[in-house]
Amino acid sequence: MKKLICCSLVALVLMAFSSYAFAADYPEVRGTWGGIVKMITKDGDVSDNKAVFVINKQEDAVFSGYKIWFADKKDNALTEPFCGVIDEDGVKLYFAEGEEGYTQGTITGKQTMSLYYLESGRKAKAMHYQLERVRFTRGFVDIDKDGNKTIIRSEIVNVYPLNAERIMREADLNKDGKLSKKEWETWKNGR
Repeated sequence: MKKLICCSLVALVLMAFSSYAFAADYPEVRGTWGGIVKMITKDGDVSDNKAVFVINKQEDAVFSGYKIWFADKKDNALTEPFCGVIDEDGVKLYFAEGEEGYTQGTITGKQTMSLYYLESGRKAKAMHYQLERVRFTRGFVDIDKDGNKTIIRSEIVNVYPLNAERIMREADLNKDGKLSKKEWETWKNGR
C-alpha cells in the first residue's frame, strides 16, 4: 500500500509538472534534517519531541528517504519511509508517508524547512516540524586525506556521501573541480 501511494503521488505530480521538469532548477534537499516537532492530538494533548528526516535519494523534483521521530522523552524512536516531490517553484514540499497521513511544507531558508503533518480518524493529530540541515562538523584537514591542501569530490564522498554533489556545486567558486581551504571555510561558515 505504501509503495502504491508513493508511486501514485509521484506519477500524478510528474504528469502535472511535465512541462516544467526540464526547465526547473530544484533545490538540493538530500541530507539529514533535524529539529523539534510540536504535536497536538484530538484530545488536546500537546507535546514537543525530536525528529530527523534523512533524504537519501533525489532526482530533480522527486525524493525519498525516511524519518525518525522520537515519540516520547525516553528517546524511543519510530522510523518511517517516505517519498515526496518539490513544486515547480522549488519552495513547497509534499511527502507521502505510511498509510494514514500526509506531510507538506516549505523550504524556509537555504538550510531550514518547516513541515506540517495532518492525520485524521481515530488517531487524529497535527504536527509542526521546524527542521534545520545537520551541520557539517568535519574539518578540511580530516577530508583532505592525501594532504595536498585541496579536497576533491571523491574525498568529500568518503565523509559526506549524501551531500558531496551539493557541496562541490555550492563551494567550488572558481569551478576548477577542487576546493581550497578558503573555499571550504567560506562555504561552511556561510551556510
